[in-house]
Amino acid sequence: MRANLKKSFLTGLFVIFPLVISIALLVWFFGMVDGLFSHPIDGIIGVFAPNVGHIPGSGILTGLVIILLVGIFARNVIGERFLAALDRLINRIPWYRTVYSTVKQLTDAISPDNTKSFKEVVLVEYPGPGSRAIGFHTGTAEIEGRRVAVVYVPTNQLYLGHVLFLPEESVQVLQMRVEQAIRLLVSGGIAAPDQLVSTHTLSSEKSP
Repeated sequence: MRANLKKSFLTGLFVIFPLVISIALLVWFFGMVDGLFSHPIDGIIGVFAPNVGHIPGSGILTGLVIILLVGIFARNVIGERFLAALDRLINRIPWYRTVYSTVKQLTDAISPDNTKSFKEVVLVEYPGPGSRAIGFHTGTAEIEGRRVAVVYVPTNQLYLGHVLFLPEESVQVLQMRVEQAIRLLVSGGIAAPDQLVSTHTLSSEKSP
């Protein structure tokens, strides 16, 4: 009886814990965004309607609108040139450029607008014979006249890993979305599917 109660308690704990943590993180995030933008909005509203007071959620709505406008601006020619100039300026700032470039490389890697992003989820023989590791096909290169695949294999964290140059015939493409692979890696393998399905190798993509 005691063992069953203990097992039920632990099961309930492991069910509730991720739910509570997820909700707490969402509440903290939206509270931070709302607090960041709500004060300027309240000030503007107070000028035109002094009796209205604080409008809950106005900061969150403003933040979402700003993100949307920045995205629209970044997708046109003027925005691209402005962001490129901003990148060059930030890369001249000591210390901060290291943090900025690391974070930007990670976000660029999973950006849908980046042609050099993670293209496919692949399975490679690593770190030794008989072992397999999940990686991301990021591009191709040429070594001594031979075309090879460039594969990024994360280690303990998504933004830390090894860049491998492998023969295309040894790289198996998995039937898995990039988002699923990232979730698998971040969870430490807990979110791994029951079966990893390999559809083909990179070399077979070019076969007639």
